[in-house]
Amino acid sequence: MILRSVVFKASKFERIWFSVPEVKISHLLRIHGYRENQNIKPIIKDAALTAIDRLKVNCTPQGVFCLQEIQNLEVDKLVLVSGIEFKCPVFECMLAQSTHIISFVITLGDEIDKKIASYSKDVSEPLASLFLETASRLCLEQVLRAVRSKLIKYALINEMKLGNRLAPGYSYKLRKSNKKVMWCLEEQRKLFDTFQDFDLPVELMESFTIFPRMSRSGIFGLQKEIIEKKSPN
Repeated sequence: MILRSVVFKASKFERIWFSVPEVKISHLLRIHGYRENQNIKPIIKDAALTAIDRLKVNCTPQGVFCLQEIQNLEVDKLVLVSGIEFKCPVFECMLAQSTHIISFVITLGDEIDKKIASYSKDVSEPLASLFLETASRLCLEQVLRAVRSKLIKYALINEMKLGNRLAPGYSYKLRKSNKKVMWCLEEQRKLFDTFQDFDLPVELMESFTIFPRMSRSGIFGLQKEIIEKKSPN
């Protein structure tokens, strides 16, 4: 099957830069227990606004993506045409009818990590590190939404359907037994192997976590969309 789109037009690898999402101060404060109708101290609001401003200056969101064709999908095993194998019992249901996967890594860059670490040692700004880390996580969530939106468009162009994100280190519920199982974090290495020699903006650590910390990875399944044709009257 030949997939068509501006994304993955030249190769199965793609690098995309994203604009910095707008993080709302109300959302940041709500995570830390502050409500909009509360009388929040100006020093708290100022710290939150400063964190958001620092995020904008030090954040450089980008993602790398790899399109891979599925060779075989078994009960607990996903085998790619490239020869890479993933193992997890949730694949059978969560990747059912998928013909391809898109593996990805997104990051906000290492400058944010440096700033969070630096402000954690600054006693003059006790909330700086905490609020900047929260703002960064909110930013990552929005970048993930932007990623999904872009890949949904790609799927639609190719008459396909994008599945849910799956990622090593996360737990998922089995539909048959209703039990939760984890996709082993160690499989992060195999996910990184899908990018072969493609230049990545992140590094996989010995612990199988990603550096910079403000990064995310995973896969999306691509299913062939079944289009029902109406019979003529």
